[in-house]
Amino acid sequence: MKMMSYQTVLRRLKLDKVKKAIVSEIKCAENTNTTIALSLTLGLFLAFSPAWGFQTVLAISLALLFKLNKVLTLITVNISSIPPLIPLIIIAGYQTGALLLHGEFQKDMPDLMNLKALGENYLQFALGSLVAASVLGLFFYFTFHLILKKYRKIKAE
Repeated sequence: MKMMSYQTVLRRLKLDKVKKAIVSEIKCAENTNTTIALSLTLGLFLAFSPAWGFQTVLAISLALLFKLNKVLTLITVNISSIPPLIPLIIIAGYQTGALLLHGEFQKDMPDLMNLKALGENYLQFALGSLVAASVLGLFFYFTFHLILKKYRKIKAE
């Protein structure tokens, strides 16, 4: 059996298909623009959070709890599963944590793809990830809400 590299998988993954799926879900959703923006933002927040391995369960649970669109939340939480983004997410969390704990970015980075090194620096990584996820969440919530308000006039808020 031939194994595919992640580059091959990415080439087969058509961004147009993903975009069409998201746009189709937004157009057909019986939700307010606020609910849709919160659904997308929750997934993004969890994607950047340090809750790896539990992101999907958390996404479904929180979407159910807050009565959000589960499909949109699941689509955005899975951006953390795209191989080229994984190191960027880890570095963003680690460097944000360094800025918070030490007042500056770290010039020398440990090998964060090594679980032992990541465990030794987990507090910095976790704190930084939560702050980065919160900042990105706020930014994208307002961005999504403005875009939806301009282009989607289905339900009144």
